Amino acid sequence: MSENKTKKKIVAPDTFVVIFFLIAFVCLLTYLIPAGKYSLLDNGSYDPNSFTIIESNPATLGDFVNAFMAGMTSSASTIFVCLFIGGAFGILQDTGAIHSTLAAVLKKTKGNYKLIIPAFMIVISILGAFGVGNNVALAFVPIMIILATEMKLDAVVVAAVLYISSNTGFTASPMNPFTVLLSQEIVGIPQMSGWEVRAVIFVLYTVLGILFTLRYCDKIVKNPSASITGILKNKDENSEGLEKYGNLTTTHILSIIIMFIVFVVYAYGGIALGWGISQLGSCMIVMGVLVGIIARMSPNAISKSFAKGAKTMLTSALVIGFASGIAVILKNAAIIHTIVYYLTLPLVNLPKFLSAAGMFFVNLLCNFPISSGSGKAAVVMPIMAPAADVLGITRQIAVLAYSFGDGICNFISPTNGLMVGTVTMSGLGLGQWFKFIWKYVAILIIISVVILAVLTGIGWA
Repeated sequence: MSENKTKKKIVAPDTFVVIFFLIAFVCLLTYLIPAGKYSLLDNGSYDPNSFTIIESNPATLGDFVNAFMAGMTSSASTIFVCLFIGGAFGILQDTGAIHSTLAAVLKKTKGNYKLIIPAFMIVISILGAFGVGNNVALAFVPIMIILATEMKLDAVVVAAVLYISSNTGFTASPMNPFTVLLSQEIVGIPQMSGWEVRAVIFVLYTVLGILFTLRYCDKIVKNPSASITGILKNKDENSEGLEKYGNLTTTHILSIIIMFIVFVVYAYGGIALGWGISQLGSCMIVMGVLVGIIARMSPNAISKSFAKGAKTMLTSALVIGFASGIAVILKNAAIIHTIVYYLTLPLVNLPKFLSAAGMFFVNLLCNFPISSGSGKAAVVMPIMAPAADVLGITRQIAVLAYSFGDGICNFISPTNGLMVGTVTMSGLGLGQWFKFIWKYVAILIIISVVILAVLTGIGWA
């Protein structure tokens, strides 16, 4: 026997395999956790004193098998938006506008990722603070892939630049309408109160996200073999890169202007009119058609470019749908409220110094079964408000603990469709993303606990 034994390389499970076993595990939980529910109050929030155990409805084998299709149905809006994004950017890409614009950016900055990446992340983090950044991040994946390829970075950087910035802004936002403002309304404190402290936290967390991303970029630039996925390369081996696209034309400039106008309109709609993921899909259709017209493409050419672009998003669409099956199982078995109830019970036994941190961890764990920030606020905050009063901490701190828990969990929760979509569209498996992001999540958790402890000590209100 040869002394040089070849060691088998451990291969991370495919994303679909991970989701399959997660759904199976959640089905098992429905037999271990009793069903329960809270009653709704007249204002639409839940009565914290109304929890009751109800008849159990554990998942059957049929429920397990049907979870994949049910997940596709429940997340239809997000799935279709992925396809629309791919289609719209397929049209934009075929005009040459994206490549020529990025070529100009790279030429102006001399390809310096230390300038380009912070600029991208600051803008998207600000959009995240307004509550629309995660949707916009999803839409910008095609552009970021091209840019990362030209800068000789990898798929991890694509996902990091877009999702770390957008979700960090969402997490530390001074005015997020879906978490901060809604939670303040539910617990009965003035909306936008305490924004000054949260603004400082927002800047701190945004800078931290940028530094964390740049540190990884430095690492793989110095040693490409350190890349988790391998450095991105042009699919066409004979490609000359962006240089072959030459200078920007008037058509290119008008196409890019249309793209930005569409996103500005969507950002306004998300903030002022309550637009969501469905309206983003509509905006993508408008953008694609207008860009095609400006570029003097024929109707058939627009159609073919749209279909070709949408085809690139099929895997991501399937991953989002299958992952949503987890939430479907939890909801149908009626164990979500039970999980919230038992997680909040230990809070009353914590010392004041740790009570805010306890709230943070409860909210972090609650984000797995309830991925929607606004949906979770309706369930959790009516419980957190009286708990804060009993524990002797301010309701302002309870809102911050909720925002931290909700946002930080978004980085790793498989039930979060926007995270799953951004990661898979970037070309990553969930296992590869978790391998990269866990350190950042750990850092955020430690800093968040320290901030909550300090604010509790000074009685921030």
